[in-house]
Amino acid sequence: MALGLLTTLPISRRHHVVLFVLTVLILGLGYYFSLIQLLDTEWFSRSGSVVVVLGIISGFSGIIEERVLISRLSIRKRLEILQKKRKLRLLKATPDYVQEELDDIEEKYLVLIKESMHSIKFNAGISEGILLILGTLTWGFGDIVLTFII
Repeated sequence: MALGLLTTLPISRRHHVVLFVLTVLILGLGYYFSLIQLLDTEWFSRSGSVVVVLGIISGFSGIIEERVLISRLSIRKRLEILQKKRKLRLLKATPDYVQEELDDIEEKYLVLIKESMHSIKFNAGISEGILLILGTLTWGFGDIVLTFII
C-alpha cells in the first residue's frame, strides 16, 4: 500500500527536474540562436512558445499520473480485500465482523486516494502554471528583453 504511493513520488520529482532542465535548455538555445542571429530571426521569444507547450504537456502528464495511481491503488485494494477475506474465512469470522473489516479497508484506500490526488493535482498545477506564465511572458516580451541585453 504505502510502497505504491512512495513509488509515485520520485516520478513526480523526476518530472519536475526534467521540465526544469528542458525549460532552461530551450530558453538558453533560443537566447544563443538570437545572439548569433541564426537565419536572421529572433529566436528567444519563439522559445517561449515551446515552453508553453511544455506547460501543456505537464498538465497532461498530471492527468496520466492520476490515472496510473488510481489503478495501482485499486489493484492493491482488491488484493488486500482478497487476503482479508481468505484470512477471515479461515478464522470463521461472523459476517458482521467480515463486513466491518472490509469497510475499514475501503475507507483506508478512499482516504489514501483522496490525499494522493490532491498532492498530484497541486504539483502538476504548480509546474504547469509556472511554465505557462514563463513561456507566455517570454513569447510576448522576449524580443524586448533581448534589446536591453544585446
